[in-house]
Amino acid sequence: MRFLEDLLDNFWNAHKNNAGVAYVYGHKLSIAWIVCVIFAIALGFVYQGKVAMFRGIAEASETIISVPSATEIVKVHVVPGQEVQVGDTIVEINRPDLTLRISEVTRELDAIEGRSNLSSAEIDQKVAEVKANLETRRLALNVEIRNLETEYQNNKAISAKLKSLSNSKSSSDGNDAMAMRIKSLKNELALATKSANEQIALLRGSGRLQKTSGKSEAENLKKELAELQKQQEDLIQVAKENWVVGDVNVRDGEKVSSFAPIVTLTHKRPTLVRGYINEQIYQNMDVGETVKVTTLAGTGKAVKGEVVGLSSRIVPFPTRMWKMPELPVYGREVTIKIPEDNSFLLGEMVSIAEVHGKILVKDGKK
Repeated sequence: MRFLEDLLDNFWNAHKNNAGVAYVYGHKLSIAWIVCVIFAIALGFVYQGKVAMFRGIAEASETIISVPSATEIVKVHVVPGQEVQVGDTIVEINRPDLTLRISEVTRELDAIEGRSNLSSAEIDQKVAEVKANLETRRLALNVEIRNLETEYQNNKAISAKLKSLSNSKSSSDGNDAMAMRIKSLKNELALATKSANEQIALLRGSGRLQKTSGKSEAENLKKELAELQKQQEDLIQVAKENWVVGDVNVRDGEKVSSFAPIVTLTHKRPTLVRGYINEQIYQNMDVGETVKVTTLAGTGKAVKGEVVGLSSRIVPFPTRMWKMPELPVYGREVTIKIPEDNSFLLGEMVSIAEVHGKILVKDGKK
């Protein structure tokens, strides 16, 4: 800047002397433009690769304990801020509807098994009755058939000894009638046997159908019973990870509606950072990009995080990030995953910087 002032002073001195004004003016103006271009290029080199920075709030993933139906709190074993280890009991819950349904399903299973056994016994009894009736009928027909066959053979022997034509014709007619009766009885026996076998097959098929239907119904009830028993085991909520108790929203003996939050659990250390970029500055940032997260003061060990989410809309900044309480700030939300091994406090405001700087686009112009 001092150099430009000296050039202007020289220009005005030359103008006052009225000697070579046009030449001096053109020469000095060219030098001034060259200096401006050099200055702009220098600024570009200074700011090229400068790490873009913005702020965020360190948070931790949470889990909420709730149940899908109205419950009664038996006992709460934790208090807000308490650290719980794997296997620690958090809360005991009672669900009267669950106990009632387990009893109903158990009774239905017993009833299905009893009906199945009874049906099998009834079918076996009916099959035995059909077989007994068939055997009785077979014995009676066989006796009658044997008697007729014996009589038929005797008549044939007698008719062979008779020489008279008249007697022979009469005997022949009698033998023919007896033969037809024997044939009719044999057909009746075959028909009775066929009918009995069909009845037995029908009874057996009915038994199998009842067993299949009862088995399918029993399997469905068993699946429901297993699910109910699993829900009953979950009535005693046990920590499956190391947590810090956030909120306890119930007391011993209190009745809670379905899906109401009972206890909120969070990790001891932040596991993600929710950053906010001012809406006047649009940053070329992509999911999967690496960033550096530090405290606002820049003290302590910085950690590297990974961008796992970018909002597709402008959202308001948290109130604590407003510079003036009456002037809200808006921007783009960036979700960053950080390792749990860090020194940040839950809810702490942090500074976020790109590991590899990119040129910011401001107001739509580079």
